Amino acid sequence: MKTKETLLKILVNNKGRFISGEALSEKLKISRSAVWKHIARLREEGYTINAVSRRGYKMGAHQDVFNRYAIASQLNTTVLGRNLIFYDEIDSTNNELKRLAANGAAEGTVVVAETQSCGRGRRGRVWNSKPGLGIYMSVLLKPDISPEYVQVITLAASSAVCSAIMPFIDVKPGIKWPNDILIDNRKVCGILTEMTAEPEKVHSVIVGIGINVNHREDDFCEELKNTAASLRCFSKSDISRSMLAAKVLEELENLYLDFSSNKNADRLLNIWRSFSVTIGYDIIIYQGDKSIKAKTLDVADNGCLLVQTQDGRRQLISSGEISIRLT
Repeated sequence: MKTKETLLKILVNNKGRFISGEALSEKLKISRSAVWKHIARLREEGYTINAVSRRGYKMGAHQDVFNRYAIASQLNTTVLGRNLIFYDEIDSTNNELKRLAANGAAEGTVVVAETQSCGRGRRGRVWNSKPGLGIYMSVLLKPDISPEYVQVITLAASSAVCSAIMPFIDVKPGIKWPNDILIDNRKVCGILTEMTAEPEKVHSVIVGIGINVNHREDDFCEELKNTAASLRCFSKSDISRSMLAAKVLEELENLYLDFSSNKNADRLLNIWRSFSVTIGYDIIIYQGDKSIKAKTLDVADNGCLLVQTQDGRRQLISSGEISIRLT
Protein backbone atom coordinates (compact mmCIF):
# COMPACT_ATOMS: atom_id res chain seq x y z
CA MET A 1 0.00 0.00 0.00
CA LYS A 2 1.30 3.45 -0.91
CA THR A 3 2.24 5.92 1.83
CA LYS A 4 -0.68 8.24 1.09
CA GLU A 5 -3.15 5.33 1.18
CA THR A 6 -1.69 4.11 4.48
CA LEU A 7 -1.91 7.61 5.96
CA LEU A 8 -5.52 7.90 4.85
CA LYS A 9 -6.34 4.52 6.37
CA ILE A 10 -4.82 5.57 9.71
CA LEU A 11 -6.81 8.81 9.73
CA VAL A 12 -10.06 7.04 8.80
CA ASN A 13 -9.55 4.38 11.48
CA ASN A 14 -8.94 7.14 14.04
CA LYS A 15 -11.83 9.33 12.89
CA GLY A 16 -12.88 11.63 15.71
CA ARG A 17 -9.49 11.36 17.44
CA PHE A 18 -6.32 13.34 16.95
CA ILE A 19 -3.15 11.47 16.08
CA SER A 20 0.15 13.28 16.47
CA GLY A 21 2.53 14.07 13.65
CA GLU A 22 5.20 12.18 15.58
CA ALA A 23 3.03 9.04 15.79
CA LEU A 24 2.23 9.26 12.08
CA SER A 25 5.90 9.73 11.30
CA GLU A 26 6.78 6.57 13.23
CA LYS A 27 3.96 4.49 11.72
CA LEU A 28 4.75 5.57 8.16
CA LYS A 29 8.54 5.62 8.63
CA ILE A 30 8.80 9.06 7.04
CA SER A 31 9.72 12.50 8.38
CA ARG A 32 7.14 14.80 9.96
CA SER A 33 7.70 17.17 7.05
CA ALA A 34 6.77 14.36 4.64
CA VAL A 35 3.66 13.65 6.73
CA TRP A 36 2.62 17.29 6.34
CA LYS A 37 3.12 17.13 2.57
CA HIS A 38 0.92 14.03 2.29
CA ILE A 39 -1.72 15.73 4.46
CA ALA A 40 -1.62 18.72 2.10
CA ARG A 41 -2.16 16.46 -0.93
CA LEU A 42 -5.12 14.76 0.73
CA ARG A 43 -6.65 18.17 1.41
CA GLU A 44 -6.20 19.07 -2.25
CA GLU A 45 -8.19 15.95 -3.14
CA GLY A 46 -11.10 17.14 -1.02
CA TYR A 47 -10.52 15.63 2.40
CA THR A 48 -11.20 17.74 5.48
CA ILE A 49 -8.30 17.13 7.85
CA ASN A 50 -8.06 19.24 10.98
CA ALA A 51 -4.67 20.14 12.42
CA VAL A 52 -4.14 21.45 15.96
CA SER A 53 -0.77 22.34 17.45
CA ARG A 54 0.50 19.76 19.97
CA ARG A 55 -2.45 17.46 19.21
CA GLY A 56 -1.86 16.45 15.62
CA TYR A 57 -4.27 15.63 12.81
CA LYS A 58 -7.88 14.48 12.76
CA MET A 59 -10.14 13.46 9.91
CA GLY A 60 -13.24 15.63 9.60
CA ALA A 61 -16.67 14.03 9.76
CA HIS A 62 -19.36 13.58 7.09
CA GLN A 63 -17.15 13.28 4.02
CA ASP A 64 -17.83 11.45 0.79
CA VAL A 65 -14.53 11.75 -1.00
CA PHE A 66 -14.66 9.11 -3.71
CA ASN A 67 -11.43 8.19 -5.45
CA ARG A 68 -8.87 5.42 -5.65
CA TYR A 69 -7.16 6.32 -2.39
CA ALA A 70 -10.42 6.61 -0.45
CA ILE A 71 -11.49 3.12 -1.52
CA ALA A 72 -8.07 1.44 -1.29
CA SER A 73 -7.43 2.81 2.20
CA GLN A 74 -10.52 0.98 3.48
CA LEU A 75 -10.04 -2.32 1.66
CA ASN A 76 -9.38 -5.50 3.61
CA THR A 77 -9.02 -7.93 0.72
CA THR A 78 -6.29 -10.17 -0.64
CA VAL A 79 -7.34 -10.34 -4.31
CA LEU A 80 -10.20 -8.01 -5.21
CA GLY A 81 -9.17 -4.39 -5.62
CA ARG A 82 -5.46 -4.96 -5.09
CA ASN A 83 -5.20 -3.49 -8.58
CA LEU A 84 -7.80 -0.72 -8.47
CA ILE A 85 -8.18 1.76 -11.31
CA PHE A 86 -10.30 4.88 -10.88
CA TYR A 87 -11.67 7.18 -13.59
CA ASP A 88 -13.50 10.46 -13.19
CA GLU A 89 -15.41 9.50 -16.34
CA ILE A 90 -15.39 6.43 -18.60
CA ASP A 91 -17.70 5.04 -21.27
CA SER A 92 -18.43 1.93 -19.21
CA THR A 93 -16.49 0.23 -16.42
CA ASN A 94 -17.35 -3.16 -17.96
CA ASN A 95 -16.06 -2.04 -21.36
CA GLU A 96 -12.82 -0.75 -19.85
CA LEU A 97 -12.26 -3.93 -17.88
CA LYS A 98 -12.83 -5.98 -21.05
CA ARG A 99 -10.05 -3.99 -22.69
CA LEU A 100 -7.76 -4.52 -19.72
CA ALA A 101 -8.57 -8.24 -19.55
CA ALA A 102 -7.71 -8.63 -23.24
CA ASN A 103 -4.28 -7.21 -22.39
CA GLY A 104 -3.67 -9.63 -19.52
CA ALA A 105 -5.09 -7.86 -16.46
CA ALA A 106 -4.86 -9.96 -13.30
CA GLU A 107 -7.79 -11.53 -11.50
CA GLY A 108 -9.22 -9.13 -8.95
CA THR A 109 -8.60 -6.02 -11.05
CA VAL A 110 -11.32 -3.47 -10.31
CA VAL A 111 -12.38 -0.48 -12.39
CA VAL A 112 -14.37 2.27 -10.66
CA ALA A 113 -15.77 5.45 -12.20
CA GLU A 114 -17.34 8.61 -10.82
CA THR A 115 -19.61 8.64 -13.87
CA GLN A 116 -20.18 6.63 -17.06
CA SER A 117 -21.18 8.07 -20.42
CA CYS A 118 -22.48 4.71 -21.71
CA GLY A 119 -23.35 2.73 -18.59
CA ARG A 120 -25.14 -0.51 -19.41
CA GLY A 121 -27.62 -2.76 -17.67
CA ARG A 122 -28.91 -6.15 -18.70
CA ARG A 123 -30.35 -6.65 -22.19
CA GLY A 124 -28.68 -3.50 -23.49
CA ARG A 125 -30.56 -1.11 -21.22
CA VAL A 126 -28.96 2.20 -20.27
CA TRP A 127 -27.78 2.54 -16.66
CA ASN A 128 -28.12 6.10 -15.37
CA SER A 129 -24.70 7.03 -13.94
CA LYS A 130 -24.89 10.54 -12.49
CA PRO A 131 -21.65 11.79 -10.88
CA GLY A 132 -21.37 12.25 -7.14
CA LEU A 133 -24.25 9.94 -6.25
CA GLY A 134 -23.63 6.29 -7.07
CA ILE A 135 -21.08 3.49 -7.23
CA TYR A 136 -20.22 2.21 -10.69
CA MET A 137 -17.57 -0.50 -10.68
CA SER A 138 -16.54 -3.71 -12.40
CA VAL A 139 -14.57 -6.67 -11.08
CA LEU A 140 -12.48 -9.14 -13.09
CA LEU A 141 -12.71 -12.78 -11.97
CA LYS A 142 -11.12 -15.89 -13.46
CA PRO A 143 -12.96 -18.82 -11.89
CA ASP A 144 -12.06 -22.40 -12.70
CA ILE A 145 -15.63 -23.40 -13.61
CA SER A 146 -17.65 -24.49 -16.62
CA PRO A 147 -19.96 -21.90 -18.26
CA GLU A 148 -23.08 -23.51 -16.77
CA TYR A 149 -22.00 -22.28 -13.32
CA VAL A 150 -21.43 -18.62 -14.23
CA GLN A 151 -24.87 -17.72 -12.86
CA VAL A 152 -23.48 -18.57 -9.41
CA ILE A 153 -21.07 -15.63 -9.77
CA THR A 154 -24.03 -13.30 -10.38
CA LEU A 155 -25.77 -14.64 -7.28
CA ALA A 156 -22.57 -14.19 -5.27
CA ALA A 157 -22.42 -10.55 -6.37
CA SER A 158 -26.04 -9.81 -5.49
CA SER A 159 -25.62 -11.55 -2.12
CA ALA A 160 -22.44 -9.56 -1.45
CA VAL A 161 -24.15 -6.26 -2.24
CA CYS A 162 -27.07 -7.03 0.08
CA SER A 163 -24.74 -8.05 2.92
CA ALA A 164 -22.64 -4.91 2.39
CA ILE A 165 -25.52 -2.42 2.36
CA MET A 166 -27.35 -3.82 5.39
CA PRO A 167 -25.41 -1.76 8.00
CA PHE A 168 -26.11 1.46 6.09
CA ILE A 169 -29.90 1.29 5.79
CA ASP A 170 -32.96 0.86 8.01
CA VAL A 171 -34.70 -1.92 6.05
CA LYS A 172 -33.73 -5.29 4.61
CA PRO A 173 -33.00 -5.37 0.87
CA GLY A 174 -34.28 -8.14 -1.38
CA ILE A 175 -32.96 -9.87 -4.50
CA LYS A 176 -35.13 -10.46 -7.55
CA TRP A 177 -33.50 -13.29 -9.49
CA PRO A 178 -30.89 -13.12 -10.72
CA ASN A 179 -29.42 -9.71 -10.08
CA ASP A 180 -31.76 -6.88 -9.12
CA ILE A 181 -31.49 -5.50 -5.58
CA LEU A 182 -34.83 -4.10 -4.45
CA ILE A 183 -36.01 -2.11 -1.46
CA ASP A 184 -39.73 -1.45 -1.12
CA ASN A 185 -40.11 -3.00 -4.59
CA ARG A 186 -37.85 -0.32 -6.11
CA LYS A 187 -34.48 -1.05 -7.69
CA VAL A 188 -31.39 0.26 -5.90
CA CYS A 189 -28.73 -1.87 -7.60
CA GLY A 190 -28.21 -3.76 -10.83
CA ILE A 191 -25.53 -6.29 -11.73
CA LEU A 192 -24.29 -7.10 -15.23
CA THR A 193 -22.20 -10.27 -15.59
CA GLU A 194 -20.33 -10.90 -18.84
CA MET A 195 -18.00 -13.80 -19.59
CA THR A 196 -15.51 -15.02 -22.16
CA ALA A 197 -15.44 -18.79 -22.42
CA GLU A 198 -14.99 -21.93 -24.45
CA PRO A 199 -17.67 -24.66 -24.39
CA GLU A 200 -16.10 -26.36 -21.36
CA LYS A 201 -14.13 -23.59 -19.63
CA VAL A 202 -14.61 -20.02 -18.48
CA HIS A 203 -11.67 -17.72 -19.18
CA SER A 204 -12.91 -14.64 -17.37
CA VAL A 205 -16.01 -13.11 -15.84
CA ILE A 206 -16.58 -9.38 -15.54
CA VAL A 207 -19.06 -8.40 -12.85
CA GLY A 208 -20.44 -4.89 -13.26
CA ILE A 209 -22.14 -3.39 -10.21
CA GLY A 210 -24.17 -0.19 -10.23
CA ILE A 211 -25.57 1.05 -6.91
CA ASN A 212 -27.81 4.07 -6.39
CA VAL A 213 -26.33 5.43 -3.17
CA ASN A 214 -27.05 9.08 -2.35
CA HIS A 215 -29.68 10.00 -4.95
CA ARG A 216 -32.64 12.08 -3.83
CA GLU A 217 -36.08 11.54 -5.35
CA ASP A 218 -35.63 14.37 -7.85
CA ASP A 219 -32.36 12.87 -9.13
CA PHE A 220 -34.39 10.23 -10.97
CA CYS A 221 -36.13 10.99 -14.26
CA GLU A 222 -39.92 10.76 -14.35
CA GLU A 223 -39.99 7.29 -15.91
CA LEU A 224 -37.83 5.88 -13.08
CA LYS A 225 -39.32 7.61 -10.04
CA ASN A 226 -41.74 4.78 -9.30
CA THR A 227 -39.34 1.92 -10.01
CA ALA A 228 -35.93 3.17 -8.81
CA ALA A 229 -34.64 4.34 -5.44
CA SER A 230 -31.35 4.89 -3.65
CA LEU A 231 -29.96 3.67 -0.36
CA ARG A 232 -30.20 7.25 0.92
CA CYS A 233 -33.99 7.01 0.66
CA PHE A 234 -33.83 4.35 3.39
CA SER A 235 -31.06 5.84 5.54
CA LYS A 236 -30.97 8.65 8.07
CA SER A 237 -27.92 10.27 6.46
CA ASP A 238 -25.69 10.29 3.39
CA ILE A 239 -23.63 7.15 2.91
CA SER A 240 -19.87 7.03 2.32
CA ARG A 241 -19.49 5.61 -1.18
CA SER A 242 -15.84 4.73 -0.68
CA MET A 243 -16.62 2.79 2.50
CA LEU A 244 -19.51 0.98 0.83
CA ALA A 245 -17.51 0.15 -2.31
CA ALA A 246 -14.76 -1.37 -0.14
CA LYS A 247 -17.34 -3.35 1.84
CA VAL A 248 -18.94 -4.74 -1.34
CA LEU A 249 -15.53 -5.92 -2.58
CA GLU A 250 -14.78 -7.56 0.78
CA GLU A 251 -18.12 -9.40 0.85
CA LEU A 252 -17.75 -10.50 -2.78
CA GLU A 253 -14.21 -11.75 -2.23
CA ASN A 254 -15.34 -13.74 0.80
CA LEU A 255 -18.10 -15.53 -1.14
CA TYR A 256 -16.12 -15.92 -4.35
CA LEU A 257 -12.99 -17.41 -2.76
CA ASP A 258 -15.11 -19.78 -0.68
CA PHE A 259 -16.91 -20.96 -3.83
CA SER A 260 -13.68 -21.22 -5.83
CA SER A 261 -11.71 -23.13 -3.22
CA ASN A 262 -14.46 -25.54 -2.16
CA LYS A 263 -16.13 -25.98 -5.57
CA ASN A 264 -19.37 -25.72 -3.63
CA ALA A 265 -21.95 -22.93 -3.73
CA ASP A 266 -24.04 -24.02 -0.72
CA ARG A 267 -22.96 -21.18 1.57
CA LEU A 268 -23.48 -18.34 -0.87
CA LEU A 269 -26.76 -19.82 -2.17
CA ASN A 270 -28.11 -19.94 1.39
CA ILE A 271 -27.20 -16.27 1.80
CA TRP A 272 -28.88 -15.53 -1.53
CA ARG A 273 -32.02 -17.38 -0.41
CA SER A 274 -32.13 -15.31 2.79
CA PHE A 275 -32.44 -12.14 0.69
CA SER A 276 -34.60 -13.60 -2.10
CA VAL A 277 -37.90 -11.94 -2.95
CA THR A 278 -38.40 -14.45 -5.77
CA ILE A 279 -38.62 -17.91 -4.18
CA GLY A 280 -42.20 -18.90 -3.40
CA TYR A 281 -43.77 -16.27 -5.65
CA ASP A 282 -45.82 -16.62 -8.81
CA ILE A 283 -43.87 -15.07 -11.66
CA ILE A 284 -43.96 -14.43 -15.38
CA ILE A 285 -40.80 -15.37 -17.28
CA TYR A 286 -40.08 -13.42 -20.46
CA GLN A 287 -37.84 -15.13 -23.01
CA GLY A 288 -37.79 -13.30 -26.33
CA ASP A 289 -41.40 -12.94 -27.49
CA LYS A 290 -42.53 -15.82 -25.26
CA SER A 291 -43.87 -15.56 -21.70
CA ILE A 292 -44.31 -18.37 -19.18
CA LYS A 293 -46.34 -18.26 -15.96
CA ALA A 294 -44.79 -20.28 -13.15
CA LYS A 295 -44.20 -20.56 -9.41
CA THR A 296 -40.64 -20.30 -8.14
CA LEU A 297 -39.54 -23.22 -5.99
CA ASP A 298 -35.83 -22.69 -5.33
CA VAL A 299 -32.48 -21.81 -6.83
CA ALA A 300 -30.38 -24.72 -8.15
CA ASP A 301 -26.71 -25.47 -7.42
CA ASN A 302 -25.70 -23.81 -10.69
CA GLY A 303 -27.63 -20.61 -9.91
CA CYS A 304 -30.54 -21.33 -12.23
CA LEU A 305 -34.09 -20.75 -11.04
CA LEU A 306 -36.20 -23.85 -10.37
CA VAL A 307 -39.84 -23.23 -11.26
CA GLN A 308 -43.06 -25.14 -11.69
CA THR A 309 -45.15 -24.14 -14.69
CA GLN A 310 -48.94 -24.07 -14.74
CA ASP A 311 -49.10 -27.55 -16.28
CA GLY A 312 -47.16 -28.96 -13.30
CA ARG A 313 -43.81 -29.40 -15.03
CA ARG A 314 -40.62 -28.43 -13.23
CA GLN A 315 -37.86 -26.74 -15.17
CA LEU A 316 -34.67 -24.75 -14.66
CA ILE A 317 -34.54 -21.19 -15.96
CA SER A 318 -31.03 -20.05 -16.84
CA SER A 319 -31.87 -16.75 -18.53
CA GLY A 320 -34.69 -14.36 -19.18
CA GLU A 321 -36.48 -11.48 -17.48
CA ILE A 322 -38.98 -12.16 -14.72
CA SER A 323 -41.76 -10.15 -13.14
CA ILE A 324 -43.24 -11.06 -9.78
CA ARG A 325 -47.01 -11.41 -9.61
CA LEU A 326 -47.97 -9.88 -6.28
CA THR A 327 -51.69 -10.60 -6.66
